[in-house]
Amino acid sequence: MKGHNMDFYTIINQILVLFIVLFLGYFIKKKDIIDEYANKKLASLVIKVTVPCLIINSMMEQIELGAKEILGILGLSIAVYIFMFLMTFIVPRLIGVKKENIGVYKFMIMFSNVGFMGFPVIESIYGKEAIFYTSIYNLPFNALIYTLGIYLISMDNKNNVRFKIKDIFNPAVCAVIIGLIIFSFKITLPYVASQTVRMIAELTTPLSMLVIGASLADIKIKNIFSNSKLYIYSFLKLLVFPILIYMIVRLIGFNDIMAGVPVIITGMPVAANAVIISKEYGGNDILASEGVFISTMLSIITIPLLVFLLSN
Repeated sequence: MKGHNMDFYTIINQILVLFIVLFLGYFIKKKDIIDEYANKKLASLVIKVTVPCLIINSMMEQIELGAKEILGILGLSIAVYIFMFLMTFIVPRLIGVKKENIGVYKFMIMFSNVGFMGFPVIESIYGKEAIFYTSIYNLPFNALIYTLGIYLISMDNKNNVRFKIKDIFNPAVCAVIIGLIIFSFKITLPYVASQTVRMIAELTTPLSMLVIGASLADIKIKNIFSNSKLYIYSFLKLLVFPILIYMIVRLIGFNDIMAGVPVIITGMPVAANAVIISKEYGGNDILASEGVFISTMLSIITIPLLVFLLSN
């Protein structure tokens, strides 16, 4: 557990590695080593296979965590999501978003890049143990993004989508349930099974970063620099909200990891799913891509700032 003495420079180096892999993803898409179809399939592989393995792997470690801590982190997560949901009514008005884009902005406020960036960054700061906390913390995310998230995106295009209960039981949520069973009953998986899960889990970080990088390759750079609304939004999302949450969590007096997880997750760039869900449900996927691009680029500066805040 790296805890208090986490070395700021080590973490910055690890975050730099993540971004170098991201740029590699951008490059291989530009050079047509992978195309849009391959990238979609890789994204699907991460969401449906490697992230669930990452979650199960984190819960195979026998950590001493009581029901009190588990419920604490879950309660904290629900409180943060309620806060962010309230912000979805204020921020679009504040920055004067066009009516037809409000849903995409609301989505971008609510949902951070958890699977592709949150897990890798938190692991690089706090070590493997924190993935367990993060998996519990992300239960509301996984339940909301395919229900409320789809509703928000399709808000803009008038053909509202019907929720299906089965959408809540996506691979990540199922993995948390399996992981909790393994954890609660202290089940030890056979060596072959646990090693397989671990090996696939370790694919999450490199694949995720490649997918994000490749997704950013299609964006027309010049449009991005002219959209001032996205910069104001990114500033609020990447710095203002996480710092607010940090101050509140510190007042309550949670331990290092429990204080750090909500701050880092809130301060992550826009969820990469924004683009995938917009493509599928008729939202403005160009705007979603620009949001992902700008917030991801700016997070090269803001994530180290948040880490610095947490390490002091």
